[in-house]
Amino acid sequence: MTKPDWPDLLHPPDPAAVQMLLERFWDDLVELADLLPRQELLLAAERVARLRATVLAMMLALNGIERPPATRHLNGYLGPSQRAALEKTLVAPTGAAEDWLGQAVALVVIYRWYAPQLVERYQLRYPSDREAAVWATLRDALPAWPQAVTTG
Repeated sequence: MTKPDWPDLLHPPDPAAVQMLLERFWDDLVELADLLPRQELLLAAERVARLRATVLAMMLALNGIERPPATRHLNGYLGPSQRAALEKTLVAPTGAAEDWLGQAVALVVIYRWYAPQLVERYQLRYPSDREAAVWATLRDALPAWPQAVTTG
């Protein structure tokens, strides 16, 4: 009897790659400060999709795996609450700038839930300076950006 191929695709995440995820989130998020005021909604949608992909990779890392390449079965690698949280960020009924902004804020909430857990698990550095700088930029550039976002 031959062993199925799929377990060989599961690998533990590299801590350096997880650190890059923590930082890349803020790099992608800050781009919305330029895109949304110019109504570059297609590019904003791409950035939000990249934010979602980063958060997904963070969730998988917390579950102890890196995202399997070319997988066609992602649901099984996530818990029900993880899937539900990400699925709630998929809705953009009108395509207006406010919709992309709302999705970005929802992804920030999820990020702030998972990032500290990843920092602890993999002994990483939380990018608090980068977060503060991005937050200030978003508040200055986007009047609808909230003053604060909490996870509690």
